[in-house]
Amino acid sequence: MIVFNVPADFQTETLIELNNINQDSSKFKVNEVYGQISMGNIYASGRMVGSLPKADIKTLEKYVIACDRYGIHFNYTLNASCMGNLDIDDKSIKQLEAFINDLTDIGINLYTIALPSLMDIVQSLKPKAIIKASAICEINSTEKALHYNNRNVKRMVVDPDITLRFDTLKDICTVFNGEVEIIANNVCLKNCPYKMFHYNHEAHCTKDDHLNKKGTYYYHKCALQKANDLSSYIKLNWIRPEDLHFYYDIGIKSFKLQGRNSISGANLVNVVRAYFSESYDGNLMDLLTLFNPYNKFQPYIDNKRLDGYINRFYENPAACKGLCSACNYCISYTQKCTDMDKLQELNGYAKKLYNAYNMLTEV
Repeated sequence: MIVFNVPADFQTETLIELNNINQDSSKFKVNEVYGQISMGNIYASGRMVGSLPKADIKTLEKYVIACDRYGIHFNYTLNASCMGNLDIDDKSIKQLEAFINDLTDIGINLYTIALPSLMDIVQSLKPKAIIKASAICEINSTEKALHYNNRNVKRMVVDPDITLRFDTLKDICTVFNGEVEIIANNVCLKNCPYKMFHYNHEAHCTKDDHLNKKGTYYYHKCALQKANDLSSYIKLNWIRPEDLHFYYDIGIKSFKLQGRNSISGANLVNVVRAYFSESYDGNLMDLLTLFNPYNKFQPYIDNKRLDGYINRFYENPAACKGLCSACNYCISYTQKCTDMDKLQELNGYAKKLYNAYNMLTEV
């Protein structure tokens, strides 16, 4: 069985629809929903809390009960890249342990974690808890995979930047005894220089304060980078529904859909249907953003016209050396699947907007 793990919107109606899709498929299953509370006793994660669905501990408890009813697990995200040393302070550790106990009491035994110290806390407190190493751990080599394997981590999400490195992915599957998971709809630039700094920013936006109000800084930097490169969208770390088989054929049987920061206005069910059918006739950006665009400058990318794009990387994992100025492969596919005039127009609007003000003071 090939499984998908998807963001929680804390709506029972969505679970019912996902369960119906599961019942109709013998090959795929939505195995897990993941998320965290955004009200009350909040601990940081990989997403700014102000962008998450409103949910307190009581909401979470009811939702976990509904998950159990439909045979879908709940994974609690504690995957901040930084906790301001709360993870190594004695008093704060006691508070963390109390919170973990509260989660256990409502039936949660799965955690996505990035910090090694927090993994140790959860494992010492709940030896039977299942820990998934977050994509924020940047697991991009067999050495890192073995590290988490030896720490009794049962599952891990690989670094999205190796999505097209099939040699590395295959080797990781060989050395890791647990479940290897990959993000299917990643929207971050490959090898983005802002990525870890962005994660750290999100980690410290734990309350409704001025940091949350400045939360657009890195999103705008990201959008500006994309607008400066016509082929940027083709070079994102995505996996089309039609290309899933390249991954499960080498041993990756778990796929993650990201987007819990925009899940409230999304159409998760249609995205799941597209991946389960292994085909989508429409705009690839719809799948990457869960039908909830994060800005007004996203182009129409004809998904079907990307047929064959992945073959080069599958057949020769070292084909991409990042020397875009010496290679026209991605721009050739951009020309094939996108209206270039419209793309240049959208990029022009984006550059005009994001260059017009100081992103640090006028967000």
